[in-house]
Amino acid sequence: MSRSRSRSMIASTMSAMMALIFGIAAAGAGEANGASAASGASEANGAGAANGASAQTLPEDQVAAIRRGVQATLDAYREHAAAGRWEELMRLYADEPRFRWVASGIVEARSVDQIRKHLAALPPGTRVENTYQDTEITPLAPGVAMVMTQFQTRLVDPQGGGFAFGGALTMTLIERPDGWKILNGHASSAVRRQGSSVRGTSSP
Repeated sequence: MSRSRSRSMIASTMSAMMALIFGIAAAGAGEANGASAASGASEANGAGAANGASAQTLPEDQVAAIRRGVQATLDAYREHAAAGRWEELMRLYADEPRFRWVASGIVEARSVDQIRKHLAALPPGTRVENTYQDTEITPLAPGVAMVMTQFQTRLVDPQGGGFAFGGALTMTLIERPDGWKILNGHASSAVRRQGSSVRGTSSP
């Protein structure tokens, strides 16, 4: 495959993949707040009602266990993305009807299978390197947590090219028998508003 075609394929997948594989990877340090979406909020509300618990009333040992579980998923995500192990990475998503991924205000994926197809279009050998700042993990209720982080991502193609970008990322994770899974999220990159010298970000 030519270098130009390789780069074209990568560019064509960037919009839908913006942080699906790039921005989520392992929140290297942290704990959290805010995330996209009705489905995550619905899960959190339902769990809180069913268990009579909220983020403020969870026992400290349960809060610590939730954070460890979520961090383990984020760490695994980073490792799989950096190695280009896409199928292993796919297992870290919640393959459920409520799954959504939003990038800069646009719903880019409504199923895990959509993400899998985007990954399949990347040239063999493509890998993703991530760095994170100010990462937070906030347990909301038993089995529900939110993550928020600033991220910088570098996509490396097999011929030595690629590109980098960064921004803000929020996610909802839920606990399942085989670990914590990403149910939904929203990523946005900094943009300069027309007619203004103030930098902002796309709507969260």
